[in-house]
Amino acid sequence: MKTHLLIGIVFLALLNYTANAQSTTINSKIETKKSENMKQIFIDKFIVPAQSKQEFLERVNRNRNFIRNLNGFIKDEAYERIDEKGNFIFMTIAVWENEAVLKKAKEAVQAEYKKEGFDIAEMFARLKITMDRNIYKESEKP
Repeated sequence: MKTHLLIGIVFLALLNYTANAQSTTINSKIETKKSENMKQIFIDKFIVPAQSKQEFLERVNRNRNFIRNLNGFIKDEAYERIDEKGNFIFMTIAVWENEAVLKKAKEAVQAEYKKEGFDIAEMFARLKITMDRNIYKESEKP
């Protein structure tokens, strides 16, 4: 009798584990789908030596004007300050409808660079600009 009870308990535990694993997989798929449809916030922080500021800003303005006309673009903002070393610190924030349009926007920007013969890595190296780039999603409300 004890053996049957033990087998029954193990069986129920296994069923519970399987149900939880399936639930986790389903929830994971829902979360992935949900994040794919959430606004994407593209944030760049540039550290620009003072002598490189003018050329950098010309390029930034060109890029911002280009992305504003792409499908899925919502808005962008820019912020600036001068750090204690005299560097120009510049941040841009671009908001996109979702992950898919952001991906297409990146492709469009790269195609535009290629068409222009523009090499961003060369420019950053020549002007000694460093960049920190990240993509954020809207925080879920509690």
